[in-house]
Amino acid sequence: MKYSLAVMTAVSMIAINAGAAETEISIYNQNLALIKKSQVLDLNHGVNEVVFDEVAQEFKPESAFVYGKGIRVLEQNYDYAGINYVTMLNANVGKMVKTVRQNPSTGANIYEKALLVAVDGATPVLKFDYGIETAFNGRVIFDEIPKELNSTPVLMAKVEAAQQGETDLELAYLTGGFKWKANYVAKVDDENTLSLLGRAAITNNSGSGYENISVNLIAGDVNTVQEYVARPMFKAVRMTNSYEAMDSFAGAPMIEAPVSLDSYYVYKIPEKTSLKNGQMKMVSFLSAPKVEYVKENVVSSSLYFSTARASYKDVHPAVKYSFENVKETGLGMPLPQGKLSFYANDDNGALQFIGEDNINNTAEGQKVTVTLGKSFDIYAKGEIQKVTEVNRNSFKKNPNQDCPTVATTYQYDVSYNVTNKGKHDAKVVLKQPLNGKARIVDESLKGQNGEGNTYEWKFELKSGEAQDIMVKVENTLETRECN
Repeated sequence: MKYSLAVMTAVSMIAINAGAAETEISIYNQNLALIKKSQVLDLNHGVNEVVFDEVAQEFKPESAFVYGKGIRVLEQNYDYAGINYVTMLNANVGKMVKTVRQNPSTGANIYEKALLVAVDGATPVLKFDYGIETAFNGRVIFDEIPKELNSTPVLMAKVEAAQQGETDLELAYLTGGFKWKANYVAKVDDENTLSLLGRAAITNNSGSGYENISVNLIAGDVNTVQEYVARPMFKAVRMTNSYEAMDSFAGAPMIEAPVSLDSYYVYKIPEKTSLKNGQMKMVSFLSAPKVEYVKENVVSSSLYFSTARASYKDVHPAVKYSFENVKETGLGMPLPQGKLSFYANDDNGALQFIGEDNINNTAEGQKVTVTLGKSFDIYAKGEIQKVTEVNRNSFKKNPNQDCPTVATTYQYDVSYNVTNKGKHDAKVVLKQPLNGKARIVDESLKGQNGEGNTYEWKFELKSGEAQDIMVKVENTLETRECN
């Protein structure tokens, strides 16, 4: 961005080159950035007009504010009509312009001069010596660009300085066109630990490029009022830094540890950088070489305890990896939301992709669980083999109830089977939702209450073996009986 300073006097306006500004950009997850400019300017006592040109094209004018010690902002104006045929026509209304059209017989260009009387959409109304043309079949040619048109957005501020001399002037505004997202890569090293790497993908589609700037990344979801419509951007995004081999991350420059900002976190890129328009930049922010994890194969039973028998078979469990975001597991830091991709070596030692999932913003102390797919070699079945009525009670819930309520208690004989045909032992979790008032009254393998109304059994299933679980469940169902 360039600054120019125009000093307002009764006699003249003097433009002064104010030099380059210090720029800092704070980028949010949601197509939003805060741009801050800082510059020392030599202001005159009284009213000065400061012009900030080359602001972002998706600049939000209502968000801009100029501030500094000893100044008072009287007025701010945002100007960005752009330079195109229509804006050039409108800027030249009432002026003489050149025109060109073709001779239909010879094809030669015919040049003339005309007064541009008005503009109807993109059609000029021209007054020639022979009359007024409202449907001119030629083109209008312009000698110069009117000074009121700008190829880039311009913000002008009229400020009043308490005294003459150098003043630190600050400009801050919000703009669209910027975003960043976290991308994580996990490499499974052994049965207990993995290497976790994190990179921030920063995208600039604001319509403006920036050099030698400070960049902050804000992690968290800030609320914004959705009333600004961004201009469409069609420029293709290009990546300036593709993914390297995993082992090379260890020596890569890292973003500094995050600092707290109210309910959010700020990740600061340690060195000044550039953000070209249409560019995606990848920057490392996390390297955790030994993170303890748990891999589980989770079977979700679909059995429902009502009055009928039910069954399922050939259900392949979901493959879930989980780890605690604590220092004891090799982490213990804020993890911004993003995509987590997993890789592991096959039996021949070759690296393979094994799945990916999204993670939410994860604070220190929270647990991260991702689902990577379904197990190929493990499958399960379950069946309600028998439903027996054990008790029946009729009553009225209130004296005015016409039809009595009948509470019937049933006992269900349930069997589960999980088989592992794979080459490796597996940790399995069998989850059974307990609807209504259902409860476990007997079980061949000790289980425990899970989240919500779920009961679960956890067990180790060796290669080539199967696990049978026999369970008795009781549930009381209420119905209305009217004669």
